[in-house]
Amino acid sequence: MGFMEKETVLYRGSLKSCNYRCSYCPFSKHRGSEREYERDRRQWFRFVDSLLEDRGEAERGREREGGCGQESRREREREGQPRSVGALMVVPYGEALIHGWYWQGLGRLAAKDEMDCVGAQTNLSFPVEQSLEEYRNAGGQMGKLRLWATFHPEMTDVKTFAERCRELQDTGTLICAGAVGVPGNMEVIWRLRQLLPDGIYLWVNKMDGLGRCYTEEEIRGFRQADPLFDRELVPVEADSRKCAGRLFVEADGRVRACNISGDLGINWYDRDWREAVPGPPVCVRKRCSCYLAYGGRKDVMNRVLFGPYPVFRIPQNPGAVFLDIDGTLIGEGERKVSRFAKADLELIASQGKTRLFFATSLPYEEAVRKCGEIWGLFSGGVFSAGAHVVLHGESKDRERVCLMAGRMWIERLREESPRGHFRVLVYERWGIACKVTLVRSGKKPWQEQEINQVRRWLREGPEAVGRPVRVFEEGACLQIVAEEACKEEGVKTLCGWLGISPRQAAAAGDSREDRNMVLLCGGGA
Repeated sequence: MGFMEKETVLYRGSLKSCNYRCSYCPFSKHRGSEREYERDRRQWFRFVDSLLEDRGEAERGREREGGCGQESRREREREGQPRSVGALMVVPYGEALIHGWYWQGLGRLAAKDEMDCVGAQTNLSFPVEQSLEEYRNAGGQMGKLRLWATFHPEMTDVKTFAERCRELQDTGTLICAGAVGVPGNMEVIWRLRQLLPDGIYLWVNKMDGLGRCYTEEEIRGFRQADPLFDRELVPVEADSRKCAGRLFVEADGRVRACNISGDLGINWYDRDWREAVPGPPVCVRKRCSCYLAYGGRKDVMNRVLFGPYPVFRIPQNPGAVFLDIDGTLIGEGERKVSRFAKADLELIASQGKTRLFFATSLPYEEAVRKCGEIWGLFSGGVFSAGAHVVLHGESKDRERVCLMAGRMWIERLREESPRGHFRVLVYERWGIACKVTLVRSGKKPWQEQEINQVRRWLREGPEAVGRPVRVFEEGACLQIVAEEACKEEGVKTLCGWLGISPRQAAAAGDSREDRNMVLLCGGGA
């Protein structure tokens, strides 16, 4: 999660008209004029051009830097250089995809290698063959197209909508289907689920105007159509710290963090606007009351369930999930897993399709203490920065440990600890060290020359470690493990035991130690 370098941008044009006439929708009452359409078209292409221009500058900047790591991204932001956008989603008032200019713009963006995906919310009423031809003629790659398709029972029937979804799926388009959870439409929604291809997820959106809580029978009924329906019932507390990495842009360039947040007071077309947003925006909302608001946040479970760009609401269904604890499952400044993340973990575990694993620098015993309330949902994991790998839940538990023999080098570190102002913590398995942590008081970070000094102690003199070791820094902690111990190798081991490829797994973390693990897994969150 910490290595999702590219960001998500949502765009809403000035279009406020729709070809559908749903009784509850205010935009169904307005028919757009040619003047309004022309204005929306100009605004859309201005936005597309700005993205293409920024993308070129951002790519040239990465080439100059020689990389695209987390540090280089932070440096670019400090310098006010363009951020790298990996996903663009059009979230219109009304229906946008009946207008060819949107397909042309999406195609131009999708033609760029750096853009991972493009898409829109839509009622699927556009002419499929003609629209996709415009998209492809503009250079659009079909594998990058994502559609959030909403079923409107007043305007179309289940069979027609399901067939349209299948037709688009056959072109290589990734698509999800959605319906509002109106209790009176329960049977229609069940019928839709039956007719949709298995590869298309049907999500049921909580009905805001219901005026009462759903009954247990209604919840069970909607859960039959949407196994993730319970997510709709858990309030999501607003937390602007998780809003970095996504923006909502209006037709005139006004920028918000999301569709329900306040105006940030900056404009997309101001070249210096990035310097005006040094950190997470202030949010006055108590709740993220809709999926567009909470689905784009850096909540780890959003990415576990729906991949690097969860706003499209297309599940990735991994065979296994590997989750860092500090900074990922448990956010900065928090003491335990949030209620929302806990509910997601319980939901995943209850379905039995995805195995959950920890991937942490914490030793096994510390991970148990820190995550006791969710421990039973997990099947083991990678502990002690990869030095200890455990698989539970099989006929017999499996375990792999990377040990560091000898004690003299540990005593040498203890002798040096008063001068170095650190404590020495030793974690053992079978009476032999598998990880040693040097902890600085007051969270004082380790300097490079100090880390190099520790490395010299470990390889020189009679107290040297008898085998190669890996030394890395995590804030005030300096970790020492066997050279072959890392989270990436631990994930490979567990996937091998499970009989799956790492590309069938997902992983999330927020530090440099997590980077290779996240890149290894096909559903890196």
